Amino acid sequence: MSWLSAMFGGGGEDPEAVRQRAAGQAAEATRIAQQQAQQQQDQFAALMATLAPAPTPAPDPRIAQREDMRTGATSAINNIFGPGFESTAVPNTMDDELASAIYGEQRGKADDYISRLLKRGVITDTGAAAASKNLDDQGARVRTQLHDLGAGLLEAERGKLTGIADKGREAASTVDVGQAFDPNAYTGMFQSELGDFNSKFGDAFRAGVPGDLFDVGSLSSIAGGAQGAGNKAFDPNAVTAGVLGTPGTETSSDEDPLAPQKKRTTSVF
Repeated sequence: MSWLSAMFGGGGEDPEAVRQRAAGQAAEATRIAQQQAQQQQDQFAALMATLAPAPTPAPDPRIAQREDMRTGATSAINNIFGPGFESTAVPNTMDDELASAIYGEQRGKADDYISRLLKRGVITDTGAAAASKNLDDQGARVRTQLHDLGAGLLEAERGKLTGIADKGREAASTVDVGQAFDPNAYTGMFQSELGDFNSKFGDAFRAGVPGDLFDVGSLSSIAGGAQGAGNKAFDPNAVTAGVLGTPGTETSSDEDPLAPQKKRTTSVF
């Protein structure tokens, strides 16, 4: 066989078949190369997707609406209940007049006690002056007691009013889309509570006064000490006889300077 036959298939294989086979092999090689390139491209895209940030979702319009509602509601409450509103509604001076009146009543009772002792001759003017001076000294303590009583009542009421404002602020900060918020409801609660307090304050104050604030139990001995042992106008036996309510003694209405006076009668035999 000559080289020409081998080259052109003279040995039995069709040259066209050889060409087609070669073309098929080339096409397959191209397909495989394209497939590999596509796989590489897909792998690269997948890798980049893992590295890229997640897409930001579209904002919920209700979020902004909710914040606007809460901001507006909170502003409305703060306009009603501004800083120090509770002290303005319940000032420290609110109990001054009542405390002064009760102090005068209490001091008047103690002064009456001294006057009765003096009227019945149990003490002298000198002793009465000493007893009155003792009441003056007690005055600071009595005023402090009345002040503390009033301050406690006022502070308790301020706490209630602050609680109403806090409820309003809590409701304002949690209001949501579709819900109604009425700040005037808390204004009504505030006015109702304050009105009730004002109407009952006087009774509550007087109910808190623990009886007689001035101590008159020692006034007779104070008066006697001021008069001196040589003063005949003062009878020290009146104390031991129970005139002033000495513990363990019996006091008749005739001896008690605070008891109503009885008309004395004289019998003729």
